[in-house]
Amino acid sequence: MILEPDMSIPMDLLGVGLIKISDLKAGGKINIIYQKGIGNQLIQKIININKEKILINKQGFLIDLISNYTVYIHFFDIKHKEITVIIYLDKKKSILKFSKCYYISKKLNEALCSKISFSEIQQICEQDFKIPKSDSLLALLIISTSGLLYFSKINKKKKKLANFELQISGFISALLTFTKELIGQEPGVRLKQINFGNQRFYLTIKNDVVFAYLIEKEKISEIDKRYMQLIPDEFITLFKDKVNPLNFNGDISHFKKFGSIVDNYFII
Repeated sequence: MILEPDMSIPMDLLGVGLIKISDLKAGGKINIIYQKGIGNQLIQKIININKEKILINKQGFLIDLISNYTVYIHFFDIKHKEITVIIYLDKKKSILKFSKCYYISKKLNEALCSKISFSEIQQICEQDFKIPKSDSLLALLIISTSGLLYFSKINKKKKKLANFELQISGFISALLTFTKELIGQEPGVRLKQINFGNQRFYLTIKNDVVFAYLIEKEKISEIDKRYMQLIPDEFITLFKDKVNPLNFNGDISHFKKFGSIVDNYFII
């Protein structure tokens, strides 16, 4: 008798991605359905490296090493028309429990085949996976390069800081006039460190949007760096059209929902 793995305890991972590959005869079109703890660029890199094997075999399990991570890839053929790919990202020396991994992968593939809603897919992932959260962040400000504050989230212990968020966003915007070239907007996040009293701001720019992280530490951890790369990625994916100067109408209320994504990565 084969016992099903205990699913009451979620899997501890660094990240998970759920992808569909369609248009198989045309070389495969990648559609990212869900991601947590793993950015678009890394997903694209993992798929591109393993795409040929996935398209040839159409169903199977692959293990790869990328940078400091071990990548587990489970993929399933859907009626020879699409392929579901589940990517598990973990520490380099970790060992994934295959039975549990397979059980979750099979459940996700069946869910996608049944065409359930995204919120139901998201619920399955939230229940079955757990990624580490950082408690380093005191504040996150997301600002246009002209100084408009799109979004802010302030640590509850720093309530006074909320009274000055507009002034801080203006200060950062003015500062960027001199530092924008140093930070850059090329693929991959370059963090610019700015001392701000006893704290430090780490700034990066993506699509003319400034992401400012206030940290009360001299050195940030590797996990902080990873999440500082993921936050811009996910924000732009959600709001690329809305932050486009040609489309922006001054309404910032729709950015509030980004708080739930920040909560995926930071305890704040």
